[in-house]
Amino acid sequence: MQVTLIGTGSPIPTLERAGTSLVVETDTEMFLIDCGPNTVHRLMENEIDYGRIEDLFITHHHLDHNAAFYNFVFTSWAQGGRESLTVYGPDNTDTLVESMYDIYAEDLDYRTDIYPSAGITDIDTVRIDDGFSTTIDGHTITALSVDHSIETYALKVTDDETGETFVFSSDTRKLPALVDFARDADVLVQDACIGPYSEDAVPDDGFVWDQYRADSPYRSNAVEENHCSAADAADIASSAGVETLVLTHFLPYRDTDEMRRRATESFDGSVVIAEDGLELDV
Repeated sequence: MQVTLIGTGSPIPTLERAGTSLVVETDTEMFLIDCGPNTVHRLMENEIDYGRIEDLFITHHHLDHNAAFYNFVFTSWAQGGRESLTVYGPDNTDTLVESMYDIYAEDLDYRTDIYPSAGITDIDTVRIDDGFSTTIDGHTITALSVDHSIETYALKVTDDETGETFVFSSDTRKLPALVDFARDADVLVQDACIGPYSEDAVPDDGFVWDQYRADSPYRSNAVEENHCSAADAADIASSAGVETLVLTHFLPYRDTDEMRRRATESFDGSVVIAEDGLELDV
């Protein structure tokens, strides 16, 4: 199994990091987890044939995790390779799909005169909850409800033959249940949104808001109540016996070297700083 981090940023737009998105590729299939801003462009940059993707998992309905949904659905279908699409997600996932049919009804009428309608007019939706499980190409995907500002799910992908396991925490505060969920995982991609600020990381021309030139983000209480720090991520990984910890979901201006150092204080496995386009062999 190979995992490609398509976007590793936060809701705050920067050129360096797209919104959250990951591609998981098995022997014969690939599927997408989340679909944040610039997902389609990053898929193209990484030369991923996203027209093959017939399964999309949305961990929660925040804009940095689903804002490219319409763009992905239309462009992947227009590539011509997709005959079906299933969208898995929490409450209101069906509403998201239906909104596309409402907003783009005339556009769809026009485009289905050009392309076959299969894969765009018949999108299926599946509700994710704590009991969720499905299998794609011999890989079992399960979900865990985590602690964020809205209904949100971590996802685990396990190769049924080899036992190799990948876990994506999505957005969450430090949560004991996540330790059990990630137990003995080969790779844990973990929210580490909260991190120290670095003046060296600030671009000359800015791009984002001044309040993020601080050690703690604006309204830090709200952020800290709903996200993890690098130290939190390391504690989870260490307690779970994870082999590789990947820190992701970065706010702008973070000192990633210091974040790595803090993670290694309590986790003796491999610590990786996520970057858009990073490929992980699981």
